[in-house]
Amino acid sequence: MSTPNYHDSYFREWINEPGVLADYLQHYLPPQVVAQVVPDSAQIVPGSFVDEQLRGQMTDLLCTVKLRETSTDDQGPPNVFVYCLIEHKSYPDVWVSFQLLRYMVQIWQQQVRDKATHLTPIVPMVLYHGEQAWRVPVQFGALFGHLGTNIGFVPQFDYWLTDLSALSEDQIHGNIITRVGLLGMKFSRNADLSAALVRIVGLLRGIKDRKLAHSQMLRLLKYVLWLSNNLQQADVQAAIAAGTSDPNEQEAIMSNFAIELIEIGEKRGIRIGEQRGIQIGEQLGIQATIARLIERKLGPLQVAERERIAQLSEENQLSLADALVDGLMVTYNDLVKRLALLNAS
Repeated sequence: MSTPNYHDSYFREWINEPGVLADYLQHYLPPQVVAQVVPDSAQIVPGSFVDEQLRGQMTDLLCTVKLRETSTDDQGPPNVFVYCLIEHKSYPDVWVSFQLLRYMVQIWQQQVRDKATHLTPIVPMVLYHGEQAWRVPVQFGALFGHLGTNIGFVPQFDYWLTDLSALSEDQIHGNIITRVGLLGMKFSRNADLSAALVRIVGLLRGIKDRKLAHSQMLRLLKYVLWLSNNLQQADVQAAIAAGTSDPNEQEAIMSNFAIELIEIGEKRGIRIGEQRGIQIGEQLGIQATIARLIERKLGPLQVAERERIAQLSEENQLSLADALVDGLMVTYNDLVKRLALLNAS
């Protein structure tokens, strides 16, 4: 995955999760539109209208949604288009309404080429998750200054804005996966990312399907690590612990995430740095492997010992593994004593 595409990849994987698109439209379309459509009928139209050179800065999504009541005019469209432009830049773009108009015209041009008898209405939306609050007017006519309203003959439309930077966590609504996806975007550049990550991942405890919860956790952690230079191994471990209290689940996730981190480090030497990605991945992998070996030899790990292992340096973690393999720890009490010595050193 190239550098400009991490936002795009994250958004598209998230919005394609079963039920997320309908849930997003239910909560983030204009209320007057929600009253007229059936969100569960939404279907994504493949492709993108964003210019190639802008795809590192924005993602787009076009979908069709059925109307609750179709027109008595047999020639009228039975649905509407919803076109959403996702702004990834850290600051507002004054030209976004012009870009929306260009892409909307492309959609209608395709309908003309397809011999449509009527054009389908488009609801334009903008989803923004930058650092600065969005203070750009949502009216296309504002691009013309006072002439936009005084002289006439200027296209007039508004777009519906969702500014994640201006919403509190409590104001971000939807089911768990919808909220986790949006909160991940909201805090992706935030200085308090590590603390927010614990709260966000903690929401995944509400998902009964643990395999599904794990996949959401891995996608979120991988996404924020791509963006952040500040996340450490302890931050990742704290987030995983927030998502599940089951030690076996934590180990399985850490093992999988270690592989993900190594792949990030090997494939992309930008932002997190190749060596840092490999280093954190190896640390998590070593820790998970040691925990599994101990449980096979000495029985289930208690929370206290698990935390002590996490606090050890890599050298001492390997020393602990050597002691286990060499038969120097044959009881759980031996483990407790050795950890006390290693933690003290």
